[in-house]
Amino acid sequence: MVAAPRLNAVVLEVADLDRSAALYRDGFGIDLHDGDDHVAGDRWISGRHAALSWREGAFLHFALYQAKSVEHATGAQVGFDVDDIDAAHTLALAAGAVLIHAPRDEPWGRTARYRDFDHNIISLTAPSPR
Repeated sequence: MVAAPRLNAVVLEVADLDRSAALYRDGFGIDLHDGDDHVAGDRWISGRHAALSWREGAFLHFALYQAKSVEHATGAQVGFDVDDIDAAHTLALAAGAVLIHAPRDEPWGRTARYRDFDHNIISLTAPSPR
């Protein structure tokens, strides 16, 4: 029996890495660190980036890469769990995130959505108690 594929990485290209990394760190609480240039010249894993890997439970790598052209991909949606949605909402707005909708109850928890500087959608959710 072959295991089902599962997500192990999310990578977004951004027009201004420093500005975007600050938004994700200060506004969304994602503790991004400067990444290593793995293989110079490789379109997918080289160049300036900021990243974080979650290693507890299932591994997941999240990274922002400096776009290598003006035709970089945008319009993705990424969601993060938070402990306190009201505090997270305040930080997101203060850091420059554009509000799509304020915290509201969803079937999976209290969720708010924002647009980042590259038109990606970021959802922050305080999960419902299980």
